[in-house]
Amino acid sequence: LIIDDGSTDNTREMVEEMQDSRIRYIRLPQNMGAAAARNEGVRFAKGEIIAFHDSDDIWLSEKLEKQMSYWKEHPEFSMIYCAYLLHRDNLKFRTQPAERKELEGDILQYLLLRNFIGTPTMLLRKACFEDVGGFNVALHCLEDWEFAVRFAESYYIGYVDEVLVKAYYSPGGISSKKAEYYETKCYVISKYQKYYVQYDVFTRAVSELLQQAAGVGVMDEVKEMLETFLMTTERV
Repeated sequence: LIIDDGSTDNTREMVEEMQDSRIRYIRLPQNMGAAAARNEGVRFAKGEIIAFHDSDDIWLSEKLEKQMSYWKEHPEFSMIYCAYLLHRDNLKFRTQPAERKELEGDILQYLLLRNFIGTPTMLLRKACFEDVGGFNVALHCLEDWEFAVRFAESYYIGYVDEVLVKAYYSPGGISSKKAEYYETKCYVISKYQKYYVQYDVFTRAVSELLQQAAGVGVMDEVKEMLETFLMTTERV
């Protein structure tokens, strides 16, 4: 499924040249954002298992095979993800927390502090995706993190400790939007405040957020934003 989210290039022509009946091309009437585009893709999907592939990322050829093989060994999981290599500013970062216990199983408490499940690494059941409500279309950055937190509320998640995806940071991409980035951070802390308190990481999360904001000169703005979210966001 190729979901064209209002592109202005020659995507349609390139797809038509493929001459492959397995490919379905769906052009959205207008640009709706990554979360909405992915939700549309899942809605049109006929299979029971879903995987995402962003236009600026690369899957290694054995990605799906290795994830499915691990899933067959561990049917208790409802999502399997993998490590990925992030290319940014001519540097490479292997994204993952330090310890295995933080990566697999009931990992909600670890996801509250770290965004380590990239969308292109996910392999999950369509029914579970629909059960948790899909991606939040109101978010325009870090929507993969908020989705992973929400998914981890209800389901166990498995992990393949191999780099099977190469992700690229695009200056104009959704990951580069500073205002939206801090808005989502504030939203998640307030929306899931119950869990931050339950796992005794609320103070740490707020402190790390404000330190990060101070580093780019927006601490006062982010502090005010967080206070507003904490007063108005519906709790879990």
